[in-house]
Amino acid sequence: MSDASTRNFCVIGDPIGHSLSPIIHAFVFKALGADLSYDAIRVPSGDLRRFVEESRETGRPGFNVTIPHKQAVIPFLDRLDATASAVGAVNTVHREGKLLLGHNTDVHGCRTALERAGFRPGSGTVVLFGAGGAARAAAQALAALGVRTLHLVEIDFPRLDRFRSELEASLDVRIIPMVSDEALKTVLADSELIVNATPVGMWPKTEQSPVRFAERIPPSSLVFDMVFNPVETLLLRQAKSRGARTVPGLVMLVAQAIAADEIWLARKLPNRLHEDVFTHCLKNMEAHGAASHTDSG
Repeated sequence: MSDASTRNFCVIGDPIGHSLSPIIHAFVFKALGADLSYDAIRVPSGDLRRFVEESRETGRPGFNVTIPHKQAVIPFLDRLDATASAVGAVNTVHREGKLLLGHNTDVHGCRTALERAGFRPGSGTVVLFGAGGAARAAAQALAALGVRTLHLVEIDFPRLDRFRSELEASLDVRIIPMVSDEALKTVLADSELIVNATPVGMWPKTEQSPVRFAERIPPSSLVFDMVFNPVETLLLRQAKSRGARTVPGLVMLVAQAIAADEIWLARKLPNRLHEDVFTHCLKNMEAHGAASHTDSG
C-alpha cells in the first residue's frame, strides 16, 4: 500500500471530466494546510465494482460519488449512515479501518442552503419539482426544517408513486402530486418555497425552466434551484424578474462538499470556508466561460 494512495481522495462518475469537486476539495485542503490530493475519475457503470475493490486494496481514504453511481455503489459498501439509508443514495464514501461507509451529504447541503437563505415554514405552499435522488434529499431536508406538506411535480408517474410510498410515512410528510397544469398554477400562486430538483435548466440546455411562465412565481416566494451550472439558471432569472428571493445550487454544492471533508477529516471546519469556496468556484467558472459539466456531487 503506497503512502500516496492513503492521501488521495476523488470523485467518480460518468461523465466526470468537468466536475467542480476537485476545485472545491483541493481549495479546502490547501486552506487547511492538509497534505491531501483530490482527482476526478471517470468510472463507467461496468467498472464500478472494480473501482471500489481497488480502493479497498490501495487504502484510498474516501471518495465522492455522482451520476450515475449514487445508488449503484450501495451493494459494494459495508454500511450506510442513517441519512444515506433513508434517501437510498450515497454521495460520500469514508474508509474506517477496513470498512467502506456510505454517507449522504446532499441532505445537509440542501438544508444548509435553505437555512442560509432564512427559510422557515409558514402558511404558504412548498412546491418540489422532481422525484429522483436530488428530490429525495430535498424532501429529507424540508421535513427536517418542519415542512409537513409537499406539492410534487413529476412527469414519471411510476417514480412519483415510489417517491410517495417510500417517503410519505417515514418523513411524516403529506405528498400531493400535481397532475394538472391548473392545480400547479394554483399552488404556485400561494407558494412560499419553490425547489427545482430536476436537471431542467442545466447546461447545455440553459434556456429551459420547470416553471413555464415567470408570472406564476409570486414575489413573496423563495426559489431554490439545485442546478448549479449555470449559477443563475433561467428559473432563477424568472424569479428575480418577479422580485422573488433566490438560492443558487452552487450554495448547496459547496455545503455538501464541506460536509464530506468534515467526515473524512473528522473535524468541524471553519464557517468562513463556505464563502471562500463559493467565491473560488465563481471565479473558476467565470474563467472557463461558466464551465460546462453535469456533476451534482
